[in-house]
Amino acid sequence: METLQWNDSLSVGLTEIDNDHKKLVEMLNALIVASRDDTERTRIGKILDDLISYTSWHFRHEERLMQTYRYKGFMAHKKEHSGLIEQAGSLQQAFHANQAEITSEVLGFLQHWLTNHILKTDLELGTFLQQKLSGPAA
Repeated sequence: METLQWNDSLSVGLTEIDNDHKKLVEMLNALIVASRDDTERTRIGKILDDLISYTSWHFRHEERLMQTYRYKGFMAHKKEHSGLIEQAGSLQQAFHANQAEITSEVLGFLQHWLTNHILKTDLELGTFLQQKLSGPAA
């Protein structure tokens, strides 16, 4: 599986969120490379744990911004976040219990979810936040 390359099409127009997304892409790529290169299972597990931990932190960061600026799409956006964290948590538990592997299908799912979420849901949030942060106070 090929790694994901960051480019301007993935930008949501807010540096702090783009920086988080760049870090997520970097961490996902580390998982792809480690899995592809038959890296030691404990190392893959550590990368997976770090990716899930950072993803959870990033989602809370976005959710704080949505609440601060009263984003009307908050509940739907949060539901997407919760769904991924639930799926990732199940994978994480199964991996650490030696009941699952990080397959190309799993990596493809994670890559697809990240890019689609950025290009759709987060782009809408980015546009909203740019307007709030650059426009007149409400």
